[in-house]
Amino acid sequence: MNKIITVERDLELLAGLAAGLLSTPVVTITMYNRDNDDAGSDAGTSGCSSASKDHADHLVVSCDPDWAANHPDVDFRQLGCPRRAMTQSLGLYASMPLRNVEGAIVGTVACAGDEARDLSESELDVLRHVTGLASAVIAAAANTASDEVSAKKLVNFSA
Repeated sequence: MNKIITVERDLELLAGLAAGLLSTPVVTITMYNRDNDDAGSDAGTSGCSSASKDHADHLVVSCDPDWAANHPDVDFRQLGCPRRAMTQSLGLYASMPLRNVEGAIVGTVACAGDEARDLSESELDVLRHVTGLASAVIAAAANTASDEVSAKKLVNFSA
């Protein structure tokens, strides 16, 4: 099976798991386009180029279909960037930086919803753990990619 398809499937499962555990209608896992890395990795917004509205190179979304139907104005691509997510008129938005094996920020795992609330410490731990698992999935796929094209594409996110 193609490693990219397997990685996407694994990330979709993680996003769905996080949505259920966090009781939020939306969870996104965003991996940034390496060419839009102008915001500084320490700020947690690497890849959030203000010039590029489509900053995500890859996006996995778990979203409640009823919620999505009631919120057609929400642009899921923007949830990967904390600065732009704030423009989406959400009650809840929380994200964690997705890091590669060297510690550089290569994306985010974010949750969102209507209810204005803070995540509890246990919910923040869930978000941290899901983010760590997503990082591990990406790194493992890059390490085991068999064909050169897949390996090069995945190494951008894990090297």
